[in-house]
Amino acid sequence: MKSYINFMEAHMSWGDVKNRDIKKAGEKKKQKLKAKEVLAYSAEHGEFATFKDPKELEDAQKGSKGKAMKWIKVEGWLRDEKEINEKFDFKAAVKLGMLERSDEKYFKDLEEKKWNVHEFNITSKGFELTIRRGSRSQKFTGKNPEDALKLAAKKVR
Repeated sequence: MKSYINFMEAHMSWGDVKNRDIKKAGEKKKQKLKAKEVLAYSAEHGEFATFKDPKELEDAQKGSKGKAMKWIKVEGWLRDEKEINEKFDFKAAVKLGMLERSDEKYFKDLEEKKWNVHEFNITSKGFELTIRRGSRSQKFTGKNPEDALKLAAKKVR
């Protein structure tokens, strides 16, 4: 007979886990992992386990003598140890309403100076713009997106 938790929550992947406490505990444990180690969560037992490599996790999922456990691999923003890189697209940001057409002059000015917009985030300080040029990066913060872009275009060479 299935328990209430297993019946109500069908965990197929780490994204299916909705409990914030479990997610937070998983992220803390994942930060302490060594190279090639894999963290997995068993919803059936409510516990985490560290495996020395992905092969060991696969073996545990198959089980021995018919005793397989349903381990869910704990994943974060990194997928298979590769950083997710997406180029910032000004036109898409305008379509989504994040920026206005009038901000394009600052964006083009940065491109002319060979700086690329890497990130544009909203933080508690305001709008934070991260620009990169080769291995160098700089951050600028403004009260609104236009201020952050204007400041960046003015300060970089």
